[in-house]
Amino acid sequence: MNKNQIIIASFLILFSAFLFAEDLSSDDQIIYLKNGDKITGTIIETNAQTGDVIVETKYGKLTVNQENILEEVVSIELKSGDKLKGRILSKNDKTTDLLSEYGLLKINNTDIVIIEYGLQDKGRKIAAITDKFAQSNERQIDVFYDPTGYTLDKGTLYVSGLSWGFGITDKFQITSKWSGYIVGNFNIRPKLQLFRFGTLEKEHVFAVGGHVHTRNNPDKYEWIEKEYLFEKGHWDESMGQWTSTGGDTMVYYGAYNKIGTKIKVEDEEMRFNTEYNEIDDPWVNTGEPEYNPYYEVFAAYTFSKARKGNTGRISHTLGAVISKHPDKDELMYKAYYAGGIDMRKNLILNYEIYYDPYYVEWWNRADGLFGIFQENLTMQKPEKHYVSPVHFDVGFIYAVTDWLRFGIHFQPYIFGIYMKF
Repeated sequence: MNKNQIIIASFLILFSAFLFAEDLSSDDQIIYLKNGDKITGTIIETNAQTGDVIVETKYGKLTVNQENILEEVVSIELKSGDKLKGRILSKNDKTTDLLSEYGLLKINNTDIVIIEYGLQDKGRKIAAITDKFAQSNERQIDVFYDPTGYTLDKGTLYVSGLSWGFGITDKFQITSKWSGYIVGNFNIRPKLQLFRFGTLEKEHVFAVGGHVHTRNNPDKYEWIEKEYLFEKGHWDESMGQWTSTGGDTMVYYGAYNKIGTKIKVEDEEMRFNTEYNEIDDPWVNTGEPEYNPYYEVFAAYTFSKARKGNTGRISHTLGAVISKHPDKDELMYKAYYAGGIDMRKNLILNYEIYYDPYYVEWWNRADGLFGIFQENLTMQKPEKHYVSPVHFDVGFIYAVTDWLRFGIHFQPYIFGIYMKF
């Protein structure tokens, strides 16, 4: 790993540590007023006679009359499907005390699926709290195409620009890259959630799965180097043909290509023009690798934690992928750490650092990103330039509606759009 990559990796680690520190550092609450103002602080005293509430903020103490404060209420959905409404009186790691219209309820945190927050004035609900939410609209099954521990809910259909997926049960899903169907690649990617425990505050999830392809050409790269003896000569205009002057010269090729790429130079192109002291046809033909069966297995562990102040969640995933390429005798390995932060209910920031010695960024590939080929035969033996096996990605997912989402990130494919029904 070079110096710049060490700096980026350190930044990602420190960024995650900062978010944890921020979430653990403050017990302040937000007090909503009828005039639309918000006060962030801690209630330190309430005067029963005057109704005044004293709030300690970082700017000093404020006195607010209780009549001007809106009451915060919640709607809680349980795993059983039941929905409860009321006001949270207290909360700990195991239970939540909810004061409803019908009395005080003690709810096990493990039974809570979602909490929605709102405001009411004298028993009349007037607004939802948009900046306070238990989790975003999205519980991600992948971060930049790498699996998390989560699966699609039972009956949920997912369709993107490249793939589709379906939740068969709450713990088992299948996905498939429909874009591969165009070249006859039947593929399926099952994922099974082995365990999921914890509460809405802290949750641990672990899943395993695989990806089977019948005809695939995966984005796996390696350095390919070739040597050729080119015939010396020149083009004789009077005779209208190539004329050999005798002897050969060594010509070289070296670049990062997809594993299985066929490098070929036609015999009639293997010529060195002595008149201009240059290679007559200074490029090779790089044939696409053949489509062959390709297999992957993966495992992913995700730790998800509620952010302080009920502003969504932060998730951390550790995962590994083992794959078998038909043109490689040995197995190929990838390990990754991926993070997801709920910035708003409809916006998730993602970042990832991963180790994959067979992944090459597009600017180091022989054909670039859009297949733009340049002269690639040289008179000097090319030096294999170092490509780090450690890579990075960052981007976001934005939910336009409950069913339509799009994203953008650094590594190809740069843009993404998908729907969930």
